[in-house]
Amino acid sequence: METNSQDSDTLKALGARIRYLRSTQGLSQVQLADSVGMSVRYLGEVEAGKRNISFGRLNTLAQRLSVPLPELLDFEEPEARAVVLKQLCSYLEGLPLNQLLFIQRAMRIFRDGI
Repeated sequence: METNSQDSDTLKALGARIRYLRSTQGLSQVQLADSVGMSVRYLGEVEAGKRNISFGRLNTLAQRLSVPLPELLDFEEPEARAVVLKQLCSYLEGLPLNQLLFIQRAMRIFRDGI
């Protein structure tokens, strides 16, 4: 099954999140992979955003990393942020000026709560 650009960006953000949580706990890929019963190669591909992962395996990783599943899916890490910003910029580049100005105004309203 082929993945589109948005799916690819999501997989990269998820992989970055897993890598971040693993490294903050001082775990190597080998240690984490062994402790959850997956191959190091598979975990490496997931962390690189090159491999999709099942819900069950995500849940197992969350448990091993001692974080609730929703926290595992919280992509607020710097690497994930960069992926999202790149995706937004790519989308915005293709819009005409009138739509860009509209989005700019809407973002100001959202930010300022006016």
